Amino acid sequence: MNKTRLAAFAFSALTISLANAAQYNVVELEANNIGVNTFPSDINASGQIAVNVSIPYNPPIDASLLNFESQTLIDGLTDIEAAKIGNYNDADYTFLYALLTSDANNEALTLQQIADRHAYVETNNNSVFIPGFDVLDENTNDYTFSNDTLVRGMNDSGTTVGSSFDVFYTIDYTLESGTDITYVVNDFYSRAFATVNNTTIELPPIDDTAGGLSVAYDVNNSNQVVGYSTTTLLDASTLQTSVDNCNDDDIRGDEPAEVCLRRINLVASSTTGEKSLKFNFQRRGTIWQLDNQGQIISTKELGLAYTPEEDDTNGYESKALAINDNGVAVGDSSGQYRDTNFIRTFAAIFEGDTVTEITDDQTYTSSTATDINNSGLVVGSAVRQVNGISRSKFFVHDINTDETVFPEDFFLGSSSFANAINDAGIVVGKGEIEAGVSARRSHAFRFDTNASEFINMNDLIQCNSPYTLVNATSINDDGVVAASALVRIPSKNIFGEVVLDSNGDEVIVDRIISVRLEPIAGGSIEDCDVTEPGDDESDNDTDRQGAGFGLISLLGLIVIAIRRRIKL
Repeated sequence: MNKTRLAAFAFSALTISLANAAQYNVVELEANNIGVNTFPSDINASGQIAVNVSIPYNPPIDASLLNFESQTLIDGLTDIEAAKIGNYNDADYTFLYALLTSDANNEALTLQQIADRHAYVETNNNSVFIPGFDVLDENTNDYTFSNDTLVRGMNDSGTTVGSSFDVFYTIDYTLESGTDITYVVNDFYSRAFATVNNTTIELPPIDDTAGGLSVAYDVNNSNQVVGYSTTTLLDASTLQTSVDNCNDDDIRGDEPAEVCLRRINLVASSTTGEKSLKFNFQRRGTIWQLDNQGQIISTKELGLAYTPEEDDTNGYESKALAINDNGVAVGDSSGQYRDTNFIRTFAAIFEGDTVTEITDDQTYTSSTATDINNSGLVVGSAVRQVNGISRSKFFVHDINTDETVFPEDFFLGSSSFANAINDAGIVVGKGEIEAGVSARRSHAFRFDTNASEFINMNDLIQCNSPYTLVNATSINDDGVVAASALVRIPSKNIFGEVVLDSNGDEVIVDRIISVRLEPIAGGSIEDCDVTEPGDDESDNDTDRQGAGFGLISLLGLIVIAIRRRIKL
């Protein structure tokens, strides 16, 4: 039986920052110069960081696919003649980009598609592009940058895994009316991939009807890639009939088969195409075993924690989100809720052919497991009621003892999420730091499973740091952390150039960037709230600029935590 206990160390956890703070240098990643926002997803033993860039600068706009006779372009462009030859000024570049990305579904299938997310690996302040299924454009000798790509995991050999759209391409077609039209389509939406030695390896779904779906989340040092994929069509699905009709010239209608197949995935109006496909398939956790060259040796379908009745035609899902070097995977699975007919998602362990739930459904309404280390420690988050409101709480589960610990975090009503754990037992994640507001700010945290110490990572950086660490996404065995930070920096335009106001001054904005937190050997803590005797406090204000968590704030949190424990 799974044994659950609460770690009671709120007071020591909240006060430890008074004695154990500034232990990290904050280093900005070079990838921050590539787009508006960046989000790190993983870090390996050598310190390589997988990074996703949102809204990249200098998006490619293909003038040949623009209708310059449309009233929209005539009214919206400031220099239409220059735009016709691809020479865009700042205003027109911004206008066209907004126009093209405003119809993300491209329901007419005639608009150019521009990727909103690019993937990179950063090594020694050098960002290397991960194309996913993108290809080189023969006209520009550069990638098309048409398909969204996300990188989610990497191993110590530098193999990265994630998911990517198929690259978009054009089809010239003449309608029966004699009108010429150019369609912009691709052949599938989200498909898992691995990048091995700069080569993209496709990780197909078990069932690829209409392209199917597959997503990769993690890869271990034995080249086992985990994620999930579509497996079998639901009994009530009409997807196969739709595909057959698209391939039948007499039924399809006046459009190419590729266009008809692409339209299938626009049903249910999802910007990713996943919604339509998910409603037609069973989805199961999947392990793709690769050899050292990246070739697929085997594909294993993982099971469910829940066993449906034989006549149950509903769709269920399991996902593997992480795997350790022993081949034990964790993630979540559809599960029965409190002996009712309700099916919820619960954290799960996938070991061999066995699927085991982690959390107690009498207390927690849903959960997920996000990482596992080589010692069998699993981390994740589970949702329960706190003062009548659903809150997520991070947990640590030990496979060896079947014990689950829910450490106390910033305060009782705070939602917290564990992202990763290293082999030293250090957990990193994020948690809410404010009570009583609708939009709560989050800060990155670190939890030491050995000492049961929970700490706001903003208390581990310099007092005058301009950064607020909002999320810690991954940590390697050297203690180096990949994190997201909020910082005030100059705004940039679509070209990546700094924006100036009417006075010629830089426009400063809040931005989320990616950072590397490097441990300081023998680092000592700056007491940000203490001044030397006789000093003028007005001249010695060293409160943490980024974190905003000084002594008074910590004492306030302690009081809040104590009061909330009494109320419950």
